[in-house]
Amino acid sequence: MMLPIVGSIRNTVKLAEMDSKWQQKKKNGGKALKKEMSPQEKQIQRYKEDLERMREGRQMSDIDAKLKSGGTLTPEEITYLQRNCPEKYKEYVEIKNEREAYKRQMESCETKEDVEKLKMNKMNSFLAEAKSVMNNPNIPKGKKLGLMEKILRRVMGIEKEYVKFVNSGRYGNLPTEEELAEEEKKKAEQSEAAAEELGETDEDQEVQDKEDFSEVPEAEKYEEYAFPELKQAADTAFQQIETELKGYLKAYRPC
Repeated sequence: MMLPIVGSIRNTVKLAEMDSKWQQKKKNGGKALKKEMSPQEKQIQRYKEDLERMREGRQMSDIDAKLKSGGTLTPEEITYLQRNCPEKYKEYVEIKNEREAYKRQMESCETKEDVEKLKMNKMNSFLAEAKSVMNNPNIPKGKKLGLMEKILRRVMGIEKEYVKFVNSGRYGNLPTEEELAEEEKKKAEQSEAAAEELGETDEDQEVQDKEDFSEVPEAEKYEEYAFPELKQAADTAFQQIETELKGYLKAYRPC
């Protein structure tokens, strides 16, 4: 009754020894290992290698798609990029840092208009940078394509941060400049009413009015731009740079 058990133990030990030898041969050199393979084993090995290349190709394709759309990579994807494509990893870190800086700038804005002006300025700077690259005859076409692709990835990353912020409660709680001006007006009226109750002279009130006026934000500076128009202008700035970059890349990218 013990014979089957003994045989099973021997088989297990034998398989472990074979696997150990196989792993050692792999470390010592793949070519020598392949010479010892049978035709069927070689075919299986080629199939495995093809599958691995396909898997890595799909992974890189997925990462590229995320980068082009301004998406965020998973920790596993970041590790893969760091090991296999150090240049793209470096670029990803640069764009990530730029996005984080832009996010902090939006969080420091005091009105909704400030957020839209910030976006408009950022998109206009991208547009100027893209035109500078596009019109520079000293930059080879191949390098131009790489630079324009990077600018597009930066544009999409900034737009993603903007959309996230606009959809957040923080943006919703920001006042418009009109609301801020109205609030200041109410405060001035309340101060005037309080001054009258206290019996301040006209001269005292005139001094107070001057002090209040000096503290009122310069809402009139952008009076011609109502908030909805300013937001539309900022969105148009993004659409313009996105369209121009994609059009350039489509026209000059090798087929």
